[in-house]
This record gives sequence, C-alpha cells and structure tokens, in this order.
Amino acid sequence: MAQILAPSIQWQVRIPKNSSMASPMVTNMFSPVLWKQNKKRAAKSSAKFKVFALKSDGGTINRLDNLLNLDITPYTNSIIAEYIWIGGTGVDMRSKSRTISKPVEHPSELPKWNYDGSSTGQAPGEDSEVILYPQAIFKDPFRGGNNILVICDTYTPAGEPIPTNKRHRAAQIFGNPKVAAEIPWYGIEQEYTLLQTEVKWPLGWPVGGYPGPQGPYYCAAGADKSFGRDVSDAHYKACIYAGIDISGTNAEVMPGQWEYQVGPSVGIEAGDHMWCSRYILERITEQAGVVLSLDPKPIEGDWNGAGCHTNYSTKTMREDGGYEAIKKAILNLSLRHKDHISAYGEGNERRLTGKHETASINSFSWGVANRGCSIRVGRETEQKGKGYLEDRRPASNMDPYVVTALLAETTILWEPTLEAEALAAQKVALNV
Repeated sequence: MAQILAPSIQWQVRIPKNSSMASPMVTNMFSPVLWKQNKKRAAKSSAKFKVFALKSDGGTINRLDNLLNLDITPYTNSIIAEYIWIGGTGVDMRSKSRTISKPVEHPSELPKWNYDGSSTGQAPGEDSEVILYPQAIFKDPFRGGNNILVICDTYTPAGEPIPTNKRHRAAQIFGNPKVAAEIPWYGIEQEYTLLQTEVKWPLGWPVGGYPGPQGPYYCAAGADKSFGRDVSDAHYKACIYAGIDISGTNAEVMPGQWEYQVGPSVGIEAGDHMWCSRYILERITEQAGVVLSLDPKPIEGDWNGAGCHTNYSTKTMREDGGYEAIKKAILNLSLRHKDHISAYGEGNERRLTGKHETASINSFSWGVANRGCSIRVGRETEQKGKGYLEDRRPASNMDPYVVTALLAETTILWEPTLEAEALAAQKVALNV
C-alpha cells in the first residue's frame, strides 16, 4: 500500500433499519467486451440455463432480471441473510441463504445455523452437522435493500471450533489485553489472477500461448494491456457498498492479474473484511464468466507470482520514536521466520524464489524501500521515525485470520531470550 491512513471507527458494519441504499449490482451489468473471444462458443453452449424473450429489435432480454433485481423492502419486513463460511480446503468459500423476520443491526441478533460438513470436507458422514456462528455483517451488494452478507465461523455441536476455523484463535489473540492496548492496524494487498473459464489460462492471453514480456501491463490502460478491468471496478464498488474497508485497486505486473487493498482495519476486523471481499469477488467472477485464482504462482517462468502483502503497525510504532519498536518487531519476526512461512499459504515456495520482487523463502531479510526483502520499511517511515512495516511473505491464498493474528502474537506477545535476540540483531543488522 502507498500509505497507512487512519482506520474507520467501525468494528461491525451496522445496518440501519429501513435504510435507503444505492441500487444493488444487477445481473446484466457486465459489458460483453471482455469476453468477445468466447462469444461464438458461448452462443452454442447450453451449459448455463437462462430464460430469454425476443425484443422487437431482434435482441434479447432476460426474463429473470426483473425478479432477480426485485426490491422486496416495500412489501415485507423480512430480509435475506447470506451465511458465508470457509470450506474444507481453508481457501474455498461456501454460503447459503435464509430468511430473517426483520432487519438486524448486529450479528448477535442473528440465529446460529448448521450445514452438512461431510459435503465440504469438514465432518464425517455419520456425524456431519457443523454449526455456523454469525460474527460480522455487511450490506449485500447483489440483493440490495436491507439484505445482508454474514461472515460466520464454524463449530461442532458441542461448541468446539473445527480445524478450519482459524477465526476462533485469532479472536483470542486480539482479545488479549496487551494486544488490544496496541490497537493493531492492518492493510492487506490481495493479488489475484483472472482465468478463462474453459482453458484455465489467464484472461487476455492467447490460448496455449503467451503475451509479450512483463513491463507494459502494471497499472496500464488499453485493450492490448489491461484484461479484466470490468471485474476489478465492479468488485471495488461492490465492496464500498457492502461497507468493506477497501482502499484501492490496480492492475498488476502480470497481464490478467489484479490487486486490491483492504484496510486500514483494526484487529479481527481485518480478517472479516478480507474474507467478505474475497466472497464478493468470487460472486462477481461467477457472473462475469471468468475464474478467480489465488494460486501464488499461476504461471511458471518469468512471470510475477501473486502475494498478499500485509502492512502492519501498532500504537507504539505509530507514535514518536516508533521506529525502534518497528526494528524490535522485525527482530522478533526474523527469529520466527519458519513459523510464519509455514502459515503464510500453500505453494508459496514456488513464489518466494528471490526473483520477481520476492525474497528467498529460506532466508529472512529486511530493508528500507526494498521490495526484494521479507520485510519492507517505507522511506517515509524511516524519515519520520514512526509508521508501519510491510510483510511481503504471505501468499495470495493465505488465511488473513492466521496472518494478522500471528503478526500480533510474534511482535506483541512473544518474547525471545536475550541471547537469541542479540544473535538475531547481529545477523539481520539491527541495532535494537
């Protein structure tokens, strides 16, 4: 991120009763320009069911659009709540809908629910019930009105968090009084790749071939350089509508790859907002007919991978003299490098090679304004003597609950021995 600003004061998105909201995302909002290359194939395909009616000018309209975009608010107090949770892989997202009798302002007003965990790889068939606990709510950009998206975590019927529930442990860390006093801020840079549906090859790339070398695509404009802008822009607006702390977006170095930033967010809120933003992106790519990939190295060779750089600061780091606290945090991070790498995403070894703006996965490094390091400190932070650090190691498929909580644990709660601290300070050239 270019800089860390003050986070919003909200901890949960509150939905005012009978609020007047902007129009939701309609089903026909996407221009077909991006997918002209698939138009002929799509015309012959019967894989997707749609109901069409002929227009007098020879065009078509979708008969379902009026119902899909119907605003039910004037006719009922009921709302639709989309319960969202993380599936068995730890990366996939699942959801299902239920009717709630009236608008709600806080997740505590929502009932718990359950689902078949044997169908998501999270429970055996003979004891398959998994319980959903609502934890955060956001406005629904797809249905509009008072309808909501609900981020849930997952438990056994006995109330124990299941193994893929990483939010539970993160909430414990952020609930620690020492951590809470430091008011940890996070700004997360989510990179992702858009793939063509049938061939799983990046959007805008010739099927079975390659575009020109990297260089012209980063933050570029033009039909020969930018592929997927409609998806990025739709996602940006949908996140703002939902109440997510999204702070920006841009095209990335590899063509067909994009990034958006969530934050600054405080504590557990960072994970909630990031997971909801991912869900919205999955829904938008579903509508657009492209595939979302969070693979940290989707294309082998001389192409950039996809990361999830995490900007981080504590209250002490942001105050005068905070640069010393930043250096102490870097020292602690160096001593737990292997612990962090093991928690920073699957397949990250294919990305962290020491090339393409990464540090080697096998060694820890830090530097000022150096994007080839494990930890980067901004030039402005160095000059002001306070600010934040950027952990460049997390992969695009990392779990934001795990990464944010681990950063807080390592830099606030964990204390190395004096001997280990002295050796590490010498090794990474830190005078702490």
